[in-house]
This record gives sequence, structure tokens and C-alpha cells, in this order.
Amino acid sequence: MADLINQGKTAGKLVEFGMLQNIAEDDSQHKNDYKTLFQGQGKILLALSDNDDLSQKDLVDRLNMTPQSVAEFVRKLEGRGLVSRKKSTTDKRVTIVSLTKEGRLETEKRMQVIPRFLRALNDEELLQFNNILDKINEQMYLDIKNADPTLQNKYHQMMLNHVMTKIRDDKKEL
Repeated sequence: MADLINQGKTAGKLVEFGMLQNIAEDDSQHKNDYKTLFQGQGKILLALSDNDDLSQKDLVDRLNMTPQSVAEFVRKLEGRGLVSRKKSTTDKRVTIVSLTKEGRLETEKRMQVIPRFLRALNDEELLQFNNILDKINEQMYLDIKNADPTLQNKYHQMMLNHVMTKIRDDKKEL
């Protein structure tokens, strides 16, 4: 079990981080762009920018999303002209997803708004930090569920509404 003094120091650093992050976001002209980059469609764009021409199954596995979500997001991205879909030449049951030129430009634009403070970490540190955040998030979900099981459902509904609103707003912009 972790030492209470160390937990207290870490809690203080989290508060400090939150305040600094808010200041940095307020200073950024694209403060909401990087948040959406790490959600549904943005995750797919990032995965394809890292390794283009992936099957939808590969996207499901890499992003830990449901096949239905990946299929829906890919259709929406295709509708916006950011990705293309084609059948595999070796297996017609497999759909290959690729970034279009517009998709690559959009991803590059969004990549520019990843918080600068993350540049302080190398790849190994980013992996460690992601693992730590996953562990913390899992515990917070568990705490929320244990405190009020309906709250977890409300949270998921709120996130779904947020994503659907974003999708509607994106369609209006087109």
C-alpha cells in the first residue's frame, strides 16, 4: 500500500496539474480540438496516421472499441471524405480503411494541438503514464459505480449525448 505522505504529495501535484492545464487550454486557440482527437473518430484518424491501410478488425483490436462503433465512425469519416474503404484483394470479406489526402491533412492539423506539456515525456514515459492513467480511471469508474450504480449509467449517457451533439455540429459545418 502506498504511503499516505506520498499520496498527499501526488494529490497536490494533480491539483497543480489541473490548474496549469486549465491555464494552458485557455491560452490555446484550439482548446477543444485535441479533446475530440482522442474520442471515436479522432482515435481512428490517429490509428490510421500511425499505420495506414488497416482492416476494420485491426482498428477494433487496436482501439479497444466495439465493431459496431468502429463501423459507424468509419462510415461517418468516409462521408466527410477523411477515409476511404475498399475490400481486401486477398480476402473480400475484409474491409481496408485508409486515410484520404483530406484525412491526412485533418489529422496533421489536429496533431498540432496535442498539449505541449506531453512533449516533455519520451515514448517509454508516455506508455507508463498511459498505464497509470488507465489504472486511475478504472478505479474512478469503480468508485462511481460503487457509490451510485445509476451515476455510471448517467455518465455514459452524458458522454453519448456529448458525442452525438458533436456529430450533429460537425454535420452542420459541412
